[in-house]
Amino acid sequence: MKMITAIVRTTSLGNIEKSLENIGVRGMTFSEIKGTGEQVQLFKPYAIHSRLEIITMDEKADEIVDVILQLTHTGLAGDGLIAVHPVDYMMKIRTKEKLR
Repeated sequence: MKMITAIVRTTSLGNIEKSLENIGVRGMTFSEIKGTGEQVQLFKPYAIHSRLEIITMDEKADEIVDVILQLTHTGLAGDGLIAVHPVDYMMKIRTKEKLR
Protein backbone atom coordinates (compact mmCIF):
# COMPACT_ATOMS: atom_id res chain seq x y z
CA MET A 1 0.00 0.00 0.00
CA LYS A 2 0.99 3.62 -0.49
CA MET A 3 0.06 6.88 1.18
CA ILE A 4 -0.14 9.84 -1.17
CA THR A 5 0.21 13.25 0.46
CA ALA A 6 -0.45 16.24 -1.77
CA ILE A 7 -0.10 19.90 -0.81
CA VAL A 8 -2.21 21.84 -3.32
CA ARG A 9 -3.85 25.18 -3.85
CA THR A 10 -7.18 25.23 -2.02
CA THR A 11 -8.93 26.36 -5.22
CA SER A 12 -8.04 23.02 -6.87
CA LEU A 13 -9.51 20.82 -4.17
CA GLY A 14 -13.07 20.46 -5.54
CA ASN A 15 -11.91 19.37 -8.99
CA ILE A 16 -9.39 16.95 -7.50
CA GLU A 17 -12.03 15.33 -5.29
CA LYS A 18 -14.48 14.85 -8.19
CA SER A 19 -11.81 13.48 -10.53
CA LEU A 20 -10.49 11.04 -7.94
CA GLU A 21 -14.02 9.81 -7.23
CA ASN A 22 -14.44 9.24 -10.99
CA ILE A 23 -11.48 6.83 -10.99
CA GLY A 24 -12.76 4.95 -7.94
CA VAL A 25 -11.02 6.66 -5.04
CA ARG A 26 -13.47 6.80 -2.13
CA GLY A 27 -11.39 7.51 0.96
CA MET A 28 -9.57 10.84 1.23
CA THR A 29 -8.62 13.20 4.03
CA PHE A 30 -8.46 16.97 3.50
CA SER A 31 -7.08 19.63 5.81
CA GLU A 32 -6.22 23.32 5.56
CA ILE A 33 -2.56 24.02 6.23
CA LYS A 34 -0.19 26.96 6.47
CA GLY A 35 3.35 26.73 5.20
CA THR A 36 6.32 28.52 3.75
CA GLY A 37 7.92 28.00 0.39
CA GLU A 38 8.95 29.82 -2.77
CA GLN A 39 5.93 32.11 -2.87
CA VAL A 40 6.22 33.70 0.59
CA GLN A 41 5.71 37.45 0.43
CA LEU A 42 7.01 40.26 2.63
CA PHE A 43 3.78 40.89 4.57
CA LYS A 44 2.46 37.33 4.36
CA PRO A 45 4.88 34.97 6.09
CA TYR A 46 3.01 31.82 5.04
CA ALA A 47 0.70 30.51 2.36
CA ILE A 48 -2.60 28.71 2.97
CA HIS A 49 -2.96 25.47 1.01
CA SER A 50 -4.84 22.20 1.38
CA ARG A 51 -3.33 18.86 2.26
CA LEU A 52 -4.87 15.77 0.71
CA GLU A 53 -4.00 12.29 2.02
CA ILE A 54 -4.99 9.04 0.36
CA ILE A 55 -4.02 5.47 1.25
CA THR A 56 -4.28 3.20 -1.78
CA MET A 57 -3.09 -0.04 -3.28
CA ASP A 58 0.35 0.14 -4.95
CA GLU A 59 -1.00 -0.31 -8.47
CA LYS A 60 -3.40 2.68 -8.15
CA ALA A 61 -0.83 5.18 -6.81
CA ASP A 62 0.59 6.39 -10.15
CA GLU A 63 -2.90 6.98 -11.57
CA ILE A 64 -3.87 9.06 -8.54
CA VAL A 65 -0.66 11.11 -8.73
CA ASP A 66 -1.27 11.73 -12.45
CA VAL A 67 -4.81 13.02 -11.79
CA ILE A 68 -3.62 15.39 -9.05
CA LEU A 69 -0.73 16.60 -11.21
CA GLN A 70 -2.96 17.27 -14.24
CA LEU A 71 -5.36 19.37 -12.15
CA THR A 72 -2.80 21.39 -10.18
CA HIS A 73 0.18 22.12 -12.43
CA THR A 74 0.41 25.75 -13.56
CA GLY A 75 4.19 26.09 -13.61
CA LEU A 76 4.05 28.87 -11.02
CA ALA A 77 5.47 29.02 -7.51
CA GLY A 78 2.92 27.71 -5.04
CA ASP A 79 1.65 24.82 -7.19
CA GLY A 80 2.43 22.50 -4.27
CA LEU A 81 3.94 19.04 -4.04
CA ILE A 82 3.05 15.36 -4.02
CA ALA A 83 4.79 12.73 -1.90
CA VAL A 84 4.27 8.97 -2.07
CA HIS A 85 5.12 6.94 1.03
CA PRO A 86 5.08 3.17 1.66
CA VAL A 87 2.45 1.92 4.14
CA ASP A 88 3.18 -1.34 5.96
CA TYR A 89 -0.42 -1.86 7.07
CA MET A 90 -3.56 -0.12 8.37
CA MET A 91 -5.80 -0.97 11.31
CA LYS A 92 -9.55 -0.36 11.37
CA ILE A 93 -10.07 0.79 14.93
CA ARG A 94 -13.73 -0.27 15.14
CA THR A 95 -13.16 -3.85 13.98
CA LYS A 96 -9.46 -4.19 14.88
CA GLU A 97 -8.99 -5.53 11.33
CA LYS A 98 -5.46 -5.35 9.98
CA LEU A 99 -5.31 -4.38 6.30
CA ARG A 100 -2.30 -5.01 4.10
